[in-house]
Amino acid sequence: MSKFRFAFILGAAIFVLMGCVGGSSPEENMYNVLEETVSKEGQYVEVQKPLQELEEKEKEIYTKIMDLGMKEFDQIVKLSDEALENIKKRKEYIDKERTSMSEAEEEFAKADEYVDKLENEDLKKEAEKLGKTMEERYQLHEKLTSSYLDVLSLDKELYNMFKKKELTLEELEKQISSINEQYEKIVKFNEDYNKKTEEFNKLKQEFYSNAGLDVKDSE
Repeated sequence: MSKFRFAFILGAAIFVLMGCVGGSSPEENMYNVLEETVSKEGQYVEVQKPLQELEEKEKEIYTKIMDLGMKEFDQIVKLSDEALENIKKRKEYIDKERTSMSEAEEEFAKADEYVDKLENEDLKKEAEKLGKTMEERYQLHEKLTSSYLDVLSLDKELYNMFKKKELTLEELEKQISSINEQYEKIVKFNEDYNKKTEEFNKLKQEFYSNAGLDVKDSE
């Protein structure tokens, strides 16, 4: 069973004020919202490494089970219980990730107020495109994580099946086939999500540049 991980995240930038006086402009407010959105996605970043480690561990358990014969049923049950605990932990990380992304999406929605206040029509069009791209990104992330949770449910069913002595080869093959089909969907959603994130980052930097904001990557 192949695994996946989220490869791309939003890049933060540092805004350097160059002798600005008075209240913040719509462009500066847009910047603040965008970078606060990046900050809100921080927990999303934090869960990636432990999630990947759990995926690798589950893969090892699965391989061990498949290498065992039914005469070692007690060992299969023990390994299956380990896998079920692994699945539980992975779900907890995905739930944290979804919460982080939901908070980031709420933060990003604040940008609408400042888009309407942009006086430059070309810049306003860029900002609108930026917003649409980010909205599509969040939609893809929701599809991605929903699909991941679906496959966790299928994985859970699989390891509970391993704990039954009467499990048939036909039942096992059918379940594994369903899991592999679901992972194929996840891989596709992951690729689309990564591309949309790259597209957003590019549009964001173009907006900063055309808005006359002096920014630089924080990394």
